[in-house]
Amino acid sequence: MSEYPVLSVHIPPVLKPLTGGRDEVTASGATVGEVLQAVGRVWPAFSGRVLCGDGSLAAGLSVYRNGTPLVQGLATPVEPEEVLSLVATGEVSCSVPARPLPVFAAGDAAVISLGE
Repeated sequence: MSEYPVLSVHIPPVLKPLTGGRDEVTASGATVGEVLQAVGRVWPAFSGRVLCGDGSLAAGLSVYRNGTPLVQGLATPVEPEEVLSLVATGEVSCSVPARPLPVFAAGDAAVISLGE
């Protein structure tokens, strides 16, 4: 069991191929950014498209928490059972490319559960 809240994350159609075709996933974290990073650990292509190398959200995306735009951006704290919705507002792109993810040898990577 995670010490952080579990949230539903709604995925827009343009990003569904990056989450195995899922339009909703669940993940844990203390902030919106941590939740999106958790999704990206399971689906690295998602992380590379949604989170830029400088830690910012890709241009062309907005995030809503329970239907409300974020006031503190990716640093916004989250509570249990909240819903995050990614909304594509234009072409999704980063001015700072995502950093490559570390490559793990078999057995080195931590198991991450998305509650599915």
